[in-house]
Amino acid sequence: MAGINQGVISNNKAIEIYQLHKWFRDNHVLRGLDLTIQAGTATAIVGGSGTGKSVLLKHMVGLLKPDAGSILVFGQEITNTSGRKLEDIRRRFAMVFQGSALLNSLTIEENVGLGLVEQRRLIRQQIEEVVREKLTLVGLRGKEKQLPGELSGGMKKRVAIARALAMDPEIILFDEPTTGLDPVMAEHIDTLIADLKNKLRKTAIIVTHDMDSAFRIADHICMIYEGRIIEEGTPAEFRNSQNPIVEQFISRFKRQGAVKAP
Repeated sequence: MAGINQGVISNNKAIEIYQLHKWFRDNHVLRGLDLTIQAGTATAIVGGSGTGKSVLLKHMVGLLKPDAGSILVFGQEITNTSGRKLEDIRRRFAMVFQGSALLNSLTIEENVGLGLVEQRRLIRQQIEEVVREKLTLVGLRGKEKQLPGELSGGMKKRVAIARALAMDPEIILFDEPTTGLDPVMAEHIDTLIADLKNKLRKTAIIVTHDMDSAFRIADHICMIYEGRIIEEGTPAEFRNSQNPIVEQFISRFKRQGAVKAP
């Protein structure tokens, strides 16, 4: 496997996964998967449909329990954790869902502040201040009173990102953030994610099948194939991989006119 660019990656481990296995009846989805994600970096997890990318994300936040293996979040084992301890770990995460998952009956400001309202830790004025700040970060200040149905697909993605940021997580999970967007808007969302990661120093984990997106955002790219990580490295190392499965995966995007030359 390709090495890690130590000039970009820190020495702090956000997530450590060892020999992770998951079966769904006869379907052995994760087959001894090993993965380390460094804090303050953007890691893209790529691979074809049905390879276990989203299943892996659900394990990271404790929504699924492995059949075997170990998962550590900032050094804390979570595979046998439940109750209040698991909730405390989950508060360190936020998720940006593939379909944005906004509530159409709520305004933009209500969607962004929903998690804070449910936590009941801040008064209304404080929540409004956080919402304005996060909408400003994603370029949507002034859209507070609009409804999701009045926004474009790209703007909805920005609202979903603002909602995640409002929870002040240490780790943000992005599930196919550019799905359904045209190439120009997809590039805007990629740029936004990269800028926020650099400004806020959050740990970003991006599940995607879009190699252009992975190359634009990530410090580190990992590929899942048959339930394992078969290749990982910096974007440059990944692009120049000699692994025939990786080469085939990238070439499919090249044939479609994607994956621009460095």
